[in-house]
Amino acid sequence: MRLLTDLFRATLMVAVFGLMVQSVVNAQTTRKRGEEVPTEKALAVRLEKAELQLVEEYKQVAEEFYKQGNKEKAMEMLGRLKQLNPKMDGLSDHITSINEELMQENQNEFELDTRKTWEPIGNVMEGRPFRIAAAGDYKLTFSATVGVTGLAPDEESKDYIPGAPLGCLLATVVVDGKPGKPFPINAGLEHTPKKSGQVFLKVNVPEGARCVGKLKIQVSGYIDTGSR
Repeated sequence: MRLLTDLFRATLMVAVFGLMVQSVVNAQTTRKRGEEVPTEKALAVRLEKAELQLVEEYKQVAEEFYKQGNKEKAMEMLGRLKQLNPKMDGLSDHITSINEELMQENQNEFELDTRKTWEPIGNVMEGRPFRIAAAGDYKLTFSATVGVTGLAPDEESKDYIPGAPLGCLLATVVVDGKPGKPFPINAGLEHTPKKSGQVFLKVNVPEGARCVGKLKIQVSGYIDTGSR
């Protein structure tokens, strides 16, 4: 009984496939008899017209998102538009302008105590830029035992980077409990993290240094400072 059933299914599939093939052949035959095959130039014109319509649609959708206050979606649409027509007049300037608006939003200001080591300031998202700006000054004193050969260059550690200016502001992004390589902020920096994590700040001073004072910190863009 099962053999008969399998045989029936196989016969049915062959019949259906044959009908599909015949349908395609008939359609092609009908086109050849009743319609002219479009030339390469005609197809190119159709494609150009379709692209123009798509470009116009993206422009309108991006504008509508922007009017509604959804600048991220507007940027997404403009990014797709740039892929379609990278040479469009004013497109790059428009993208830059909206990006600047986004980076100036979500501003928060606070003070950083230079006596502390690696102070957390907020959470950041993968691929989303944020800005840190710093101002002010503080007192730094350093004591060490020095021999006749002088001080040897400090080796890089989790708290001090010899390649960055002494006393400058440093940042690091901690991902899943693992801190990334610290990088100097100095007076200000825009940074796009490769992975989501938590941002920590401190001043770049070696072991044995004593700091007194607070720095004014301003953050903006895609950074969540919580209740700070």
